[in-house]
Amino acid sequence: MIVGCRVPGARQPSANFPEHCQRAPPAKGFEMATTSATPQRTVLTETSFWKRAAVRRNLSAYAFILPFMALFIIFNIGPFFWALWLSLLRGDLVDQVKPFVGLQNYLSLTTDDITLKVFLNSLQYTVSVVPIAVITALALAFLIGNKLVRFKDFYRAVVFFPLLASAAATAQIWSYILAPRYGVLTYLTGLLGIPEIYWLSDPDWALYGILLIEWWRGIGFHIILFLAAMLGVPEELHEAARIDGANAWQVATRVTIPLMRPVILFSVVMGTIWAFQLFDTVFVLTNGGPVHATATMVWYIYNHAFRYGQVGMAAAMGVVLLLIIMPISYVQMRVLGER
Repeated sequence: MIVGCRVPGARQPSANFPEHCQRAPPAKGFEMATTSATPQRTVLTETSFWKRAAVRRNLSAYAFILPFMALFIIFNIGPFFWALWLSLLRGDLVDQVKPFVGLQNYLSLTTDDITLKVFLNSLQYTVSVVPIAVITALALAFLIGNKLVRFKDFYRAVVFFPLLASAAATAQIWSYILAPRYGVLTYLTGLLGIPEIYWLSDPDWALYGILLIEWWRGIGFHIILFLAAMLGVPEELHEAARIDGANAWQVATRVTIPLMRPVILFSVVMGTIWAFQLFDTVFVLTNGGPVHATATMVWYIYNHAFRYGQVGMAAAMGVVLLLIIMPISYVQMRVLGER
């Protein structure tokens, strides 16, 4: 049974007045302080605590990435700005004082016939080797990934091994394979009735000889990427396509390859960047010859910097190469980011 309460008046309540009604109501000012000041102090205290904890966590993260950032700035950002500054100077590598010439080095690149030849060689090589490498790697990936094929791990190791081998060593081996008289490839083409081809000494064929070597070296990277992407395609989609009456070719072209597009794009972009950076095989086998038929942009940069001592021209060509590669990388990041 609940006993009613009267509003306390001037006189004191009697002894029979309920205990919970005998408690005087708090003062108005005290009540406001209780409902406003105390929660505010609590919120401020909790916020300050979480801010301090977040700062401590951030400081710990920054401490872990600080060594990497320091090395990245020293060996990447710093040399970039140094090369950008050198491209505005003219002088030999050992000159302590190099005069400032502004954009003269860049203008010289546009009027130099060898520079144009080098750029066209790099462009021709890139346009040729990237589609060939991607298409053949995709075909071999489907072949190795077939359920009927045994010893898949062995084939993966075989195709990936050339990428791990030394570029100089593989270039020397291929120099014997492509030799005009006693080379293995020359012997095989002779059996087919094909006239003898001077793969590395004929200006019309030398670039394609380099292309053949680099295709063999780099195709393993693309195959491994495509095999990994194929494993990521759900098997239920393949089974559903087969139930609908699709054959193996239709399953590959309408189900598997469309789902592999981000990986294929990544493979194309990486192949393009590597193609523009071709140097080691050219340096070991042909040194840019014959008559600059295999001269590439990186070979050109190396020659101007370390053979002729023209660091300004070399730095200018390096900046141009960077301006070519950056849009390609940007397109890759945008497309992959949207997916």
